[in-house]
Amino acid sequence: MLSEQRYKEILNLLEKEGSVKTSALCTLLGASRETIRRDLENMEARNLLKRIHGGAMGLDFTQEGGASYTSFDKRQKENQDSKEAVARAAAGYIKDGQAIALDSGTTALALAKVIKEKFRSLTVVTNSLAVANELAGAEGITLVMTGGIYRPDEEAFVSDIATLIFSKINVDTFFLTTCGISVERGITYPRMDEIIVQNRMMEAAEQTIVITDSSKLGVNSLVRMCGIEEIAMIITDGGITPSQKSAFEDAGVQIVVSREGEEETYGFHQ
Repeated sequence: MLSEQRYKEILNLLEKEGSVKTSALCTLLGASRETIRRDLENMEARNLLKRIHGGAMGLDFTQEGGASYTSFDKRQKENQDSKEAVARAAAGYIKDGQAIALDSGTTALALAKVIKEKFRSLTVVTNSLAVANELAGAEGITLVMTGGIYRPDEEAFVSDIATLIFSKINVDTFFLTTCGISVERGITYPRMDEIIVQNRMMEAAEQTIVITDSSKLGVNSLVRMCGIEEIAMIITDGGITPSQKSAFEDAGVQIVVSREGEEETYGFHQ
């Protein structure tokens, strides 16, 4: 099969699934890992996809300043195993009786699913309808919704209205999801209204923990939320590179890496 034919097959699969593993492409296309690796490198150079640990993910674009944006529904299908592993590791930093905040990211939804099974005395504050639907009726979970203007593509409530509750409450930990995080640019998002609620959640929290799969590390989106000095730690998957780990450590950020459901800690934030 010619390279351009492989490219077309890869793009068709990304359109349907959102992301794909290198091993699956090898089987589907009857090609070696080295061939697929070169294909993905060439396609990324042509801005056709984004390479991630173990495979690739598709690209979506909005008209808002040309910033890259992928809907909540599509993001749910991307890097599912990594997000579930990160969520299991994050649950280790929650105790029964605490109050936590979850934003509208898909990794926050993965954490909500773990919380539902593991905890029986917890208050969860969220602006995510998806998270609320997951936790609604869960035994021992006190669910607090922010309200606000509903945005269907994010399955979440946004705007200043959604922030009003945070002047009245305190939470122990805010689990922050992100579209990009780097030492140089901090935590970033494609669209401005995504950060309004997260900023207020951070202000109401004793500490903020970033939960993200490794594809977001080193990525810079359009709108900066805050610098990495504002967060207590990053929980991610085994796709983090040694250089990324070292850069965050040198900046004073604790890194927790989840590998196949087990977690390994590098460095500590003082």
